[in-house]
Formats: sequence, structure tokens, C-alpha cells
Amino acid sequence: VPADIESVGYRVFLGHKQYFVSSDVGAGKMQWYAFHKEPAGGVDGPEGKKERLLKIFEGWCDNVVDLILATDEEAILRRDIYDRTPIFTWGRGRVTLLGD
Repeated sequence: VPADIESVGYRVFLGHKQYFVSSDVGAGKMQWYAFHKEPAGGVDGPEGKKERLLKIFEGWCDNVVDLILATDEEAILRRDIYDRTPIFTWGRGRVTLLGD
């Protein structure tokens, strides 16, 4: 957990086709998300998710690398995220699409 967790609760680190987000979830714990552009349906090699992430984020600031290093392999989950073509109409008649 970063030393300044009490004053900075949410951080976003941006890179080329990848980024990393960390946030304070209370009780001295952090959650983080690592985003890396690649084709859907990928799998992690025998070295595991943690080692793969350390290679992907090699050379990034200590905040990113230290959080990955401090996380147990079993706690790292992999999820594909998909971008869709944007829509240009958000509503029709009395119905409007809202969401996140």
C-alpha cells in the first residue's frame, strides 16, 4: 500500500495501448486494474498472470510495479473487455439509454 494512501485514493497511470488504475478500498487495502490491448480470448503462459503483468508493465513507475509485486498470484483475475462501435443516437421517443 502506498505511503500516501490517506491523501491520494485513486490513481490512473497511462501508457501506449495500456493503462493501470489503483484505488483505496479501505482498511489499508488497494484494488487495481491493469489494461493492455491485445486480441480477445488470450491465455496466460506457464509463468502465470503476475509474471506476465510484470513483463507488460516493465519500466513503469514504482507505484504500478510494487502493487503487482505485492499481489498474490491467486488474487489476479483476467477478464476480456470489448470496445464497441459508438452509437450516435442515445434516445428514441421517450426512451433514452443511460449507463456506464
